[in-house]
Amino acid sequence: MIPFLMAMTCRSEPNGFTFRQRLLLLLVFILGMATASATRGCLYQDTNMTKTQTRMNVCINDLHLPFGDQTAVKLSLNFIRDEQPGRIHLLGDVCDLYSISKFDKDPNRRLNLQEELDTVRDWLIELRDAAPRAKIIYSEGNHEFRLKKYLMSEAKALAGLRALSLEKLLDFDKLRIRWQAHDRPYRVGHLLFTHGSLISKWSACSAKRHFERYGCCTIHGHTHRLGAFYHTDITETYGAFENGCLCSLTPDYMTAPDWQHGFSVVWTERSGFFHVEQVAIVRGVYCWHGRVIGKKRDAPHVVEEIR
Repeated sequence: MIPFLMAMTCRSEPNGFTFRQRLLLLLVFILGMATASATRGCLYQDTNMTKTQTRMNVCINDLHLPFGDQTAVKLSLNFIRDEQPGRIHLLGDVCDLYSISKFDKDPNRRLNLQEELDTVRDWLIELRDAAPRAKIIYSEGNHEFRLKKYLMSEAKALAGLRALSLEKLLDFDKLRIRWQAHDRPYRVGHLLFTHGSLISKWSACSAKRHFERYGCCTIHGHTHRLGAFYHTDITETYGAFENGCLCSLTPDYMTAPDWQHGFSVVWTERSGFFHVEQVAIVRGVYCWHGRVIGKKRDAPHVVEEIR
């Protein structure tokens, strides 16, 4: 194409373009090629986003709405609004679907399924408003899978209706959210993203088990813990990460669970290289690049003092 334009500048047809016009066309073409080349270098193409934003991924999971911790959920949403990441990974159990759980239910909780879904959809609208240009990927967790299990066991004739899928009920198309089924983990570069299915007693032990299952670098939710596991063999170094939670740390079915609030920021490069920064929210406060954000609150009182 360039030799063709250069040839045009040398021709001298009486009714054609002037030399100056041809030279201007050549300059416009070169500038266009340079712009296209720069755009291809971005992982998530958006001319309104900086290169730093396109490399930035935020991972959050296990909100268990409507039983989320209001402070932790608000802090993570404000972080996303301030930082404007290129991708947001919802690693499952955003909703709880308590009303269709097979476990015994507290009669004082008078939630119905529609109210739960409305709460989740309202939060997803907030998330989309906070990051209007981000690519949002929602992985199905075991709590989202409750809907399929309920339909398969209690309403088999309705189980195949597309209108009853979570993607339709939560309006994913309108909110521009990509849905990943529970059996479909996905990769960005060298890092595998999934909700997770394995739980061990201590922080990072579950991450280790997920590394052993998948044989690659992994980030997952499900355990409600923060943790990182590393392994180096003769040629490579691997990392696996547990991504905490944003739900209440004082559930009514367990006393003093070993859970931590938090989320992760994943920096990715086109080469596949990545770096994970885990952000722990402790009593309503977290630290990000030297800044302390939030307001410290008292620890929950789970032990009664008798005198």
